[in-house]
Amino acid sequence: MRRITVLLIVTLIMVTVTGSAYAGTGYKVRFGDNLYKISRLMGVNHQEIMAANDLATTVIYPGQVLKIPSQSRVYEVKKGDNLFRIARKYKISLNELMSVNGMNNTLIFPGQNLIIPGKKRNMTEPAMGNKVNTYISQEDIELLARLIHAEARGEDDIGKLAVGAVILNRLASDRFPDSIREIIYQKTNGVYQFTPVSNGTINMEPSEAAIKAAQEAIEGKDPTSGALFFYNPKTSTDNWIRTLPVTRVIGNHVFAK
Repeated sequence: MRRITVLLIVTLIMVTVTGSAYAGTGYKVRFGDNLYKISRLMGVNHQEIMAANDLATTVIYPGQVLKIPSQSRVYEVKKGDNLFRIARKYKISLNELMSVNGMNNTLIFPGQNLIIPGKKRNMTEPAMGNKVNTYISQEDIELLARLIHAEARGEDDIGKLAVGAVILNRLASDRFPDSIREIIYQKTNGVYQFTPVSNGTINMEPSEAAIKAAQEAIEGKDPTSGALFFYNPKTSTDNWIRTLPVTRVIGNHVFAK
């Protein structure tokens, strides 16, 4: 059995998740790693890592702990956090945040320490609120894909992604429920917010394109500029939604906050 020794030295915190260990601004090398891969993951130049560790060559080995320059940081999960809000706060994808922390699901808890890679991506940050920790299951992904297919099966890939992004933006907002299922099945004055739920088309088998759009939305991709609503101006009879500030028009849908 492999022994993992955890050292607590002042503020140095070692986080061990599914066989991976990170020590504050340190990275424990895993099988299949190379210095270039680690540098991209952590958002620093590989030469900076070499200098910080007095490496004469790029040769590294599993189990070796590398010092990572300060571009990367440790984030302590707070009550009300969820992984999507943290990823968007630091402008990184959900997949990247999960990968660097060796996570295979989105469950987090207060007091947990997460490595935040140094590299930041240009992603829209939606309105954030005090949400409970959010766990997304495979069933949630499939439900999101079914909604995307039902709402946007006539749209291109960006149009499909945009519908999925609205659901994830709602998940990150304190104006809406705390799970994908609750958001999709939410009612206002006794009426479902999404037509496919009321007419049953949400039960159709989703296309591969819809599944891909659901996955990309969960990763944090958002072509809507943070929209929380969308509608088809040719078919919508809701006058209130037309008063909302428009963020984008994509295909047949208007996206708004």
